[in-house]
Amino acid sequence: MTHRHGFFLRILLLMLFVILSTVGVRAAVEQNALPQPRNRLAIVIGNTNYQSKRLEHLANAVNDATKLSDSLKRLNFEVLTGTDLTADGFAKLFRDAEAKLPESSAVLIFYAGHGMQVQGENYLLPIDTPDPENLDKLTAHAVKLNDVIAKFASRDRQTFIFLDACRNNPLGSGANINGLAQVEVGENTFVAFATQPGNVTVDGTGENSPFTTALLKNVEIPGLSISDMMIRVRNETEALTVGRQVPWDQSNLREQFYFTEQQMLDPAQLSASLSRILSDPDAKKKLQIELASNDLQTAVLIVGQTLRSVELPAPSGGSAGPVGTQVANLSPTDSVAVARQSVVSGLETLIVGASAGEAQKDKAGDLARSIQTELRRLGCYRMQVDGDWGTGSIRALTDYYKNTNQVASTTEPTVGLLGDLFLRSGRICKQPVIVKAKPAKVASDNGPSQTGPSRKAAKRAQAAPQRPAAPPPDISGGIGIGGVF
Repeated sequence: MTHRHGFFLRILLLMLFVILSTVGVRAAVEQNALPQPRNRLAIVIGNTNYQSKRLEHLANAVNDATKLSDSLKRLNFEVLTGTDLTADGFAKLFRDAEAKLPESSAVLIFYAGHGMQVQGENYLLPIDTPDPENLDKLTAHAVKLNDVIAKFASRDRQTFIFLDACRNNPLGSGANINGLAQVEVGENTFVAFATQPGNVTVDGTGENSPFTTALLKNVEIPGLSISDMMIRVRNETEALTVGRQVPWDQSNLREQFYFTEQQMLDPAQLSASLSRILSDPDAKKKLQIELASNDLQTAVLIVGQTLRSVELPAPSGGSAGPVGTQVANLSPTDSVAVARQSVVSGLETLIVGASAGEAQKDKAGDLARSIQTELRRLGCYRMQVDGDWGTGSIRALTDYYKNTNQVASTTEPTVGLLGDLFLRSGRICKQPVIVKAKPAKVASDNGPSQTGPSRKAAKRAQAAPQRPAAPPPDISGGIGIGGVF
């Protein structure tokens, strides 16, 4: 009996060991498994070779789609590219994209080709669009833009639509060319148009259209929000077209979007780029020009891009070479420390200035402005960048310290702090701190402030959301081909 009892006890212990081992292995796997980022989907279309002789050949549309597809792949988008699509080609591409929507956290749609509006309805034209003898024939197989937005827009998924639609009037001089009409933006959706209301776009003389050229130049800049990117795209497109074309956008996004949010930059390489730029007078001058409209890190990256093929001289005198040559054998922690020391040294001259004749107040203002701009790039500061270091700036800095697990040594602007911000990439603060302005006191004839219902009414008026800006003038009459609003 004892022998049998011992036998069963050993069996039970063995089964318990196997169960616990299995649970332990599964727990270890689950603990070590990192959450996988959800897919970002891109649908990129470029139509060049239209079959109708009355629809102009667009030399750059396919080039635009191809180049942007390459950029989006580098930005970890799953890209579906369609060029010279017929009506059936549009339908198939959209079906393939719809099948991927459940796994997608964001969707981007880019279209370069002919577009038009008829009675306020916008259309994208396939290459097999027949000769436009009349409106019915012209729109019979065209793709309705509002249908595309309805198909892909969702409250739970960010949707981005970029339209570089082109250019001529296939119905002759009797039809009014005035661009695409205003669209109904879906929830959590951003729509960018290649030009302003009532205007047409141009194909450009280079390999890409002016709008896509500006988009390609800025979409891969690390840490740049889509709003800030579109400001750059707008300004550069206007410059490329000598003011003839000014991109517009409409947005109903529920949070900010960063194309390169997950991209981490090597601090040593950033420091090396800054060192090389500061060692060359011409490069330093270009950097100072870029700083007039960009944050420090973006300015360094832009100048670095323009000087890739230029061999910059080593710093003069006995100063050390670029930090990138010094840290090859250092640990990652030591590498960051050396990079930070090198950056701080360079920023003392670049931002603070070395001239004894400069007013100390001006230096402090420039430093505060630069720190505010870097905090904004990292998603921690969404107020006006004005160099006034107040409550909003301190709260944004405190949020930055919290999200980077740092102990705040000071809440005042310093060159060391600017160097630390410069070496960071991606979006640090997921929910940026926004400080609301204090309500203004309402004066009255009886004293400095009001009481009773009038004060409550003023408070309710201030709390109410501001009405959106008035829409642009109605341009829905007639037919327009090409440029977009």
